[in-house]
Amino acid sequence: MACSSLPSPSTPSSNSDISRTGASRGRLARTIAFVLILSAVPVSILVRRAMHGTDRVDPRHGGTAPAFSLRSLDGRTVSLADFRGRPVVVNFFGAWCEQCTRQLPLLAELRGRHPGLDVVGVLFRESPEAGRTAAEQGGADWPVLVDPDGKVAEAYGVQGAPATFFVRADGTIAGDLIGPVSIGLLDKQFGKIRPSG
Repeated sequence: MACSSLPSPSTPSSNSDISRTGASRGRLARTIAFVLILSAVPVSILVRRAMHGTDRVDPRHGGTAPAFSLRSLDGRTVSLADFRGRPVVVNFFGAWCEQCTRQLPLLAELRGRHPGLDVVGVLFRESPEAGRTAAEQGGADWPVLVDPDGKVAEAYGVQGAPATFFVRADGTIAGDLIGPVSIGLLDKQFGKIRPSG
């Protein structure tokens, strides 16, 4: 039987060639994955800016809290200026948002821990009827305001809910919590606006 002059696929030299090729492909795949991961964040930012326009703002983290005057669910007009001289928590929420409805009882607990703390709810992409039900079920005994055209949310840079802002007595934002929270996080942020003495 004649022997082939070509090495068979099972020869050691062929196996090492396959290993080198596999290793090269593995390195190439990892490099491509790494580049894609690095580029994912900038690309997502560009997509968001393209969709929302160049005037998109990030949530306010400091400075003077944007003024507002909105109608509450019970028909009163409530403005941020009404709370001047006292710390206030401004909470954007919607009944459609599970984290929002979970946060309402925590805000009620925060008020119980710190008598005199004012909280104001602002409905975010929510109907007054659904907002009222969520507020009642969550124990929100503070004013809940309707932001019909979303201008107040826009002024605060709110793109999703829940978004909670902690405003000092002088009307400046001391901190914010975007997304789900715990009572510990709320307490920590309240420490930034707690009246001295």
